[in-house]
Amino acid sequence: MKRIGVDVGGTFTDLYLSDDERRISFVEKVPSTPDDPSQGVINGLKKLTEKSEVPLAEVEQLVHGTTVATNTALTQTGAEVGMITTEGFRDILHIARHKKPHNFSLQQDMPWQASPLIRRRHRLTVRERITAPHGDVLTPLDGGEVRERVRELKRAGVESIAVCLLHS
Repeated sequence: MKRIGVDVGGTFTDLYLSDDERRISFVEKVPSTPDDPSQGVINGLKKLTEKSEVPLAEVEQLVHGTTVATNTALTQTGAEVGMITTEGFRDILHIARHKKPHNFSLQQDMPWQASPLIRRRHRLTVRERITAPHGDVLTPLDGGEVRERVRELKRAGVESIAVCLLHS
């Protein structure tokens, strides 16, 4: 089997090709292309397949990973994000009970609370509710209310919206 692994980082895109039949591997490193990360991948694939003399058509598996999203979150350099969620759950990301090592301690410094990915003022709610586990509709979603929340977020300068409705 011939396979390629690709890791797109902020500075470099690393590629690894394994040819099990010939029992050899090849490595390539090319500059990442932040404006279009796919271009760095394509550049690297061309160099890697030339170096290995393995045509891309013979590669049976390609695995892709990236730290771009992680780096964006860590450096807080991404788009201004908003969230629309079920009424009553605006602060679910901030509370993050499942991530706290000591659930009832008030003396913890939680990075997602000090530097949230979505600012509280950009977390809006809509009236809707479905049940778990069967998805029965208790309160139907009002499309007009959703559009109004989108307009509010747009006026606030939000560039991307996550829709996170309970049990959806």
